[in-house]
Amino acid sequence: MTNVMQATNPFDDTFDSGPVDSSLRVNSSNNNNNPFDYDPSAGINPFASTDSAGEDTTTLDDNLDVPSGAPVEASWQYLGDLPYRRVPIYNNVRWCDEGNGNSDVLNYGLSAFPRAALQRHPEMLNPKELRELLSTSTVTKVVGCPHGGPIASVTLPIVGQTAWFSQTEIRIMTSAGRQLARIDFPLPEMLDRGKYSPSDIAEVGFTDRTTLVILLRDSLCLTYDLTGEPLLPPFHLLPKSGTEGQGFELKHATVFEGGAAVLSIAKQSAMVEFLDEHDDPSYFSSAHAGARKIFPDTTISDSLGGKGDSIASFCGLVTTLPTAAFASEYFYSYATIAVLPRTRTASRHPEIFLSTTDNSVVVADAATTELKDLDCRSQISSPIVAMTFAPNGRFLACFTEASMLTVISTTFETKVLDFDTSEGSRLPPLEMTWCGEDSVVLHWKNLGVLMVGPYGDWLRFPYENQGNLYLIPEMDCCRVVTDVAVELLQRVPPATALLLRIGSIEPAAMLLDATDAFENGSPASDEAAKSITDSGMLLEAIEGCIDAAVREFDITTQQRLLRAASYGMHFSFKDGSREKRAIMGGKPEEGQDEMALPSPLTSKFVESARKLRVLNAVRNPSVGFVMTSSQYDSITPIGVVARLIATNRSALASSISKYLSLPKAVQLFARASKAAAFVAGHKQLSDSDAAQGAMQIVHEAIPSQPSKSLSSSVIRGGYATVAMAANKAGRPGVANLLLMLETSVADKVPALISTGSYADAVAVATSASDADLVFHTIMAYQKYCYMSTQDTGRANQAFMSTVTTKFSKEAFHTLRRYMSTLPDVKEALNLQLRAQKFTDAGVTMARRALDKRKDTRERLSILAESSRVFGMGKENAFYKTCTDDYLELLKDQEVLRTKYSSPDVAPESSSVAATIASVLHYAAINEREKHRLLTDADKIAKKFRIPEKLLWHTKVRAFAETGLWGNLRTLADSRAKPPIGFKPFARAAIRGNQSSSEKMRYIERVSDPEERYGLFCEALMWKRALEEAFKMKDEHRIMNVKGSCNSPEYQMMADQLLARLA
Repeated sequence: MTNVMQATNPFDDTFDSGPVDSSLRVNSSNNNNNPFDYDPSAGINPFASTDSAGEDTTTLDDNLDVPSGAPVEASWQYLGDLPYRRVPIYNNVRWCDEGNGNSDVLNYGLSAFPRAALQRHPEMLNPKELRELLSTSTVTKVVGCPHGGPIASVTLPIVGQTAWFSQTEIRIMTSAGRQLARIDFPLPEMLDRGKYSPSDIAEVGFTDRTTLVILLRDSLCLTYDLTGEPLLPPFHLLPKSGTEGQGFELKHATVFEGGAAVLSIAKQSAMVEFLDEHDDPSYFSSAHAGARKIFPDTTISDSLGGKGDSIASFCGLVTTLPTAAFASEYFYSYATIAVLPRTRTASRHPEIFLSTTDNSVVVADAATTELKDLDCRSQISSPIVAMTFAPNGRFLACFTEASMLTVISTTFETKVLDFDTSEGSRLPPLEMTWCGEDSVVLHWKNLGVLMVGPYGDWLRFPYENQGNLYLIPEMDCCRVVTDVAVELLQRVPPATALLLRIGSIEPAAMLLDATDAFENGSPASDEAAKSITDSGMLLEAIEGCIDAAVREFDITTQQRLLRAASYGMHFSFKDGSREKRAIMGGKPEEGQDEMALPSPLTSKFVESARKLRVLNAVRNPSVGFVMTSSQYDSITPIGVVARLIATNRSALASSISKYLSLPKAVQLFARASKAAAFVAGHKQLSDSDAAQGAMQIVHEAIPSQPSKSLSSSVIRGGYATVAMAANKAGRPGVANLLLMLETSVADKVPALISTGSYADAVAVATSASDADLVFHTIMAYQKYCYMSTQDTGRANQAFMSTVTTKFSKEAFHTLRRYMSTLPDVKEALNLQLRAQKFTDAGVTMARRALDKRKDTRERLSILAESSRVFGMGKENAFYKTCTDDYLELLKDQEVLRTKYSSPDVAPESSSVAATIASVLHYAAINEREKHRLLTDADKIAKKFRIPEKLLWHTKVRAFAETGLWGNLRTLADSRAKPPIGFKPFARAAIRGNQSSSEKMRYIERVSDPEERYGLFCEALMWKRALEEAFKMKDEHRIMNVKGSCNSPEYQMMADQLLARLA
C-alpha cells in the first residue's frame, strides 16, 4: 500500500477547478512514480498476488475475519489517507428459483443454462460438463438497481446464435438470491418472426426508478418492472432500416439513471428518457421538438403528458441526435457513449458524451440536439473506449486504448488523474465504475478489482477463486457480486473513521470507551464520562456515536454505539456544576421552551434507532435490500416502502409505514398492497371470505370504534387498489364486492375500468358530475373495443352501440361534443344515427357543407346526404325542405355561372335574395345580356317563392346601386300601387343624388303626408317640407325645418307660416 502526502482531495465538492500538481497523482513511499513497475521488495504491483506491500489478499470465503479482539481499524485498507472497508453482506448465496427442483442443474452461480436447451437435450445433464460449457461458451451480464435494489442477470452465448442456445432468460433477484421474476427471451411474439436470439441482447440495466431496460442490437428497447411485467410496448430508439423494418446495428449502448442511450455502427445515436407521474408535466414542452413519445398500450391518448396537470403513469421520450452528419462533417468516428443525467446538468436536460477516434469528446444537448466538440485532444492521449460519470456528476472517468485511466472534470477544464494500467493488462477492463465519489474501481477477469484514488493511489482486491464477479455502482459505495456472495466496497464513513480508528481521542471515542468500561463494571467509567461533560464536548460525542451507528452494518456494533450515545445522554440530563435538571439530550433549540421535550438530539437518537431497525429489516436475506444510510436518506422512507411493495413485500412495507408514521396515504397504499397479496395468495377462500379478510387488513390502522366520516377518509381509495389487484389475480368477484365499499370516485372509476365494468364506471362518473372521468371512461372503452378484435368496423359498431344503449345520456353528449371537434365528422354522424338523433345528424352534415374551403361539388354531395338524413325522421320536414331549397339554389347558381361564363353572376350564397341581387348587379355591367339576366332573376324569385315585397325591395336596391334608373322608373310605373309603395323608390333616388324632378317623381306619389314630409326633409327640399307641414297644420314640424335649414329665406318663410297658424 502506498502512502501519500496530506493534500486537498480533488474529488471533494470543495475542490477548486484549477490545474492539479502531478505530484499529487502518484506519491509512494519508495519514490517510484510508476506503481506498476513490479519490484518484489517494494510490492507495488496491484496485479500481483503477494501481500508484501500490505494489499488485501483475503477472499469472500475468508469472510473478512480479523482476529478476535482486534480493533475494527485492522480490517480497513487505506487508499492514500482515505480508509476503505469490505463489508460482507450475504454469504453462500444460491442464485436460483427455490421453487424449482432442478435448480442445481439449471443454475451455476449467476450463470444459468437455457431451460429450453435442457428440454431438447436431456442427455446434457452432467453438471461438470454443463459448468465447463457455461464458462467457455457463454458470458453472463449482471446489473443492479440503484440504492441497494434487486439485480438482474442474463446468460448469453459468446458467439452468435447456436442450435443449443436459441433461448435464454433474464432473472430478476434480490441481492440475497431470491428470485422475483423471470423473463424469457426472445419474447413469444419474437419467436414467430425468428429475428432475435439471445446474442442480440446488447445491454441490460436499471434506471433509478427500478425500471429494467433491455437493449437489443437493432436498438429495440424493452422495459419491465421488478415483477417482470412490461411497462412500454417494444420500440426502436433509432429509425428503422432495411426491408425487415429493423433498426441499425449498435456499436455501444448504455443505461443510465434516467433512461438509455445507443450508438450505432453507422454513427447514429439516440436517447430515451423514462418519465412518470412524479415528473414535471412541462418537461415535455421543454424537450426537443423532434422528440417522440412512447406510451403504454393502456394509455388512452398520446396527447396525455406534457399538457395538463400530470404525465402518464409511465412513458418514454426518444430524442434522435444528428451525430452521423456531425461525424461526416469533421471526418471522424465514435467509440463509446455515456450520459450525464438531467439532475446533474445546468439545462436540466441530459447531456450525451461521445468519444471520438481522434482522442476527443463530443457533447450533445438533448433539449436542442446541438453538438459541440470539446477538443480535449491535448489532455487525452488516445481514443476513449469507456466512460463513466461520478455520482455527483462533476467528474468523468475515461479508459483509453492505451490502457490509461484518466479522470477529468465534466467540463474538461481540469484533469485530475492519469493512471497507467498497461502493466497489468492491455485489454480494457470488463467493468469500470465509481466507488462513491472518491475512487474508481476497475475489474479484469482473473486479475481481480483495482481501486484507484484521486492522487494515483491504488488498492487491489484479488477475489481469487470466486468465478464470476460483477461491480454495481452506488452513490456512496460499490456492490461486489460473485457467484456465492455479496459484499460492499465502501469508504469508511468519516464519523466511523474518527470514532473507531486506533488511538482515537475524539470525544465520541472517549464516550465509547467509557461505555465499554461501564458495561464491564469498571468504576472509572463514571469519571471518564464526567470528564467529557466537563470539557463541554458531551453533546458532540453523543452525536458522533449516533452518526457512526447509522452507518454500520453489524448489529452488534450498532447496539454498542447506540448504548454509548444513550449512556452519554444520561449525563447530559444533569448540569455537572449545579446538579440542576435539564432536558435529556442537551439544551433546547433557540426559541424552544426550556422544559420542552424531547430535545433535538434526543429526537435524532430516536430517528436513528428507527432508521437502523428499518435498514436491518430490509437487509434481512428474506428481503435482500443492501441499503446504506445515505441511500435510505436519498430515496426517503416512502421510497423504501414503494420498493418493498414493488418486490411483493407488502406486509413488511405496511409495518414499516406504520412504524415510521408515514403519511396516511402511504400507509393506506401499503395496507392495500398487503390486502391484495392476501387475496392473490388465498385462492381457496370464497369471494366473500377473501373480501372480508382484505377489509380487515385495510382497516388495521382505524380505531376500534371510529366515526363514519373518519373511516371513509382513512381508507379512501384503499378498496379500489385491492380490487384492481384482485381482478388481476383472477378474482373478479372479490373485486366487485370491494368496489361496492369504495367512496372515492377518482379511485373507483379507474378500478371499474380495470375490471371491465365500463357502464358502471360511466354511471359512477356521471353521478359525481365529473366530465373528465366520463370522457376518460369512454376513451378507455373505445380502446378496449379496438384491441378486442382486428375488425375495426365491428369494433366501432360495438363501441357505438354500447355508448348509445348502455351509457348515460351525459356520456353520449360528451362523446358527441368531442367528435364534433374532429376534422372528420363521420364518427359523430355514425354516433347520432345509431342513437336515432336524425335532426342532430343532419345539422352536423349541413354545417360541414357550409365550410367555404370545400368546392361546390363536394358541398352539393354533403347537402344531398344531409337531406337524406333529415328525411329519416318524420319531425324533420322543415329541415329537409330548407336543405333541399339550399341544394337547388346552389345548383341554380352553378348553372348561371356556367351560362354566362362569369363567377360574378351568382356567387355562392345561402340567400336567394342575395343571388337575385347579384344577377341584377351583373345585368348592369352586361348590357348585351341584360334582358336575359332580368328574366332569370324573375325565374329564381318565382321558383323559390320569394315574397313579392322582398323581391321588389331587392330590385329597388339593386337598380339604385347599379345606376339602372330607367329600370327603376319602369318598375315603379309597372303598377299603379306597388306592393312596397313609392317610399323605397324615393329614398333610392335621394341616396343616389338624382335630380329634384326624379325625386319629386316618386315623393309626390307617396300617399301619406307624414312620409312625404320626411322624404322632403331627407332630400333637403325645405320649401316643399314647409308647405307639407303647413298643410298638416303641424307647428312642430315647421319649427323642425326652421332649425334644420341654414337659409334665412326658409327661416323667414317658416315664421310667416307659424304666424298664419297662430
